[in-house]
Amino acid sequence: MAATLVIRDVTLIDGAGAPPVECATIVIDGDRIASVGQGAALPDGAQEIDGRGRWAVPGLIDTHVHLELVGREALPAWLALGVTTIRDLGGALDFLVETRRLLQDGAAGPRLLFTGPMIDGDPPTWPALNRATPDAEGAARAVEEHLAAGADAIKLYTTLEPDALRRCIRQVAGRVPVTGHLGRTLSTEAMEAGINGLEHALLTPYNDLVPEELRTAPGETMMSPAFWVKVNDGWLEADLASDHARRWLDLLVERNVSFCPTLTVVPLAGDEPDEGELRTVSGARERWLEATQQRQVAQAPREVRERARRTRAKLQELVARAHEAGARVVSGTDTGAVRSLVPGYSLHRELAFLSGAGLANMDVLRAATARAAEALRRDDLGVIAAGKRADVLLLRRDPLADVGALREIDFVVHDGKAYDPASLLPATA
Repeated sequence: MAATLVIRDVTLIDGAGAPPVECATIVIDGDRIASVGQGAALPDGAQEIDGRGRWAVPGLIDTHVHLELVGREALPAWLALGVTTIRDLGGALDFLVETRRLLQDGAAGPRLLFTGPMIDGDPPTWPALNRATPDAEGAARAVEEHLAAGADAIKLYTTLEPDALRRCIRQVAGRVPVTGHLGRTLSTEAMEAGINGLEHALLTPYNDLVPEELRTAPGETMMSPAFWVKVNDGWLEADLASDHARRWLDLLVERNVSFCPTLTVVPLAGDEPDEGELRTVSGARERWLEATQQRQVAQAPREVRERARRTRAKLQELVARAHEAGARVVSGTDTGAVRSLVPGYSLHRELAFLSGAGLANMDVLRAATARAAEALRRDDLGVIAAGKRADVLLLRRDPLADVGALREIDFVVHDGKAYDPASLLPATA
């Protein structure tokens, strides 16, 4: 492939929120965007892609995955679906370090950022993915070990006590973002302590926003009997206009906290993956189903599914309120942790749920590009502009008219290399 790649006469949507630019030319030199504009002179000897009748958007970012649970075989599926960057929020450090090396050496797949194991209390919630820490100083040592291994962020988990959470944030000292799937520590406490991100609308703000009598007790976990039924009951009774809710929203904005709602994750809602999607990651899927003991999944009764779907609608209302207040809403899926989530495809489901929450399609796109890049603290990603990483999708339809157009991809350009999506999917079968 030529060192220079040119996409010409394309309608450009830059990801930063600027109006679309028709008949634009994007010049890519190596792994960076060299220039963007109208009527630019084309470099001699460049490889050209005709963008007439097409739309160019930045590569998509999934800020919340668990790669180890689906396996490296699934990496090309993310790329085929336009996801050029993933952030792993819970997996073994040696697996993640080696996977990043393989990708940097040329394996097909998205850019990989990671936290390493989730830093949890003792005993940990998910022993296979969590790092048990008996006290605040133990948690701080775990932070330092993860950073020494190359972690791009730190993730704090559900049974971590408030003093340990605060100690971790002090230990990080702003070097990388700190995000959390919280339970024992209230998310308002975490925001006041300086956390940078909150994961899962369903769970992390739960004890802040639902009636006190429906909050989870210190010993309750996701494995506790009737846990998810209780969570649905709590959300359906939550008053999102209450003083508690307004305080939560104010902190989200004042402290510049990124909110990753993972609306794809609502257990008991009856969500099931499409069989065609499953075939694209069949090898990885079989091992994952075995590892997570989800091969036999009982279908919840219809009334339970309906209540869970009402819960999702309540969470969409929370997302809408956060967005309207000026908070940074970003895209993430929890792929790997839930049976219904297939690499790549699940992000498009999440974007559809964000659109269903009332976000304009431009804002949905920004949640998966520029805003996600801000949450990752990667100013080289998420926008099509000179000097940025050359991650570009060439689409057949206008995503501002229909967010579903983000799935209709002619080419994926990742770090300056152009891929035909159809050629990537068989590699995962």
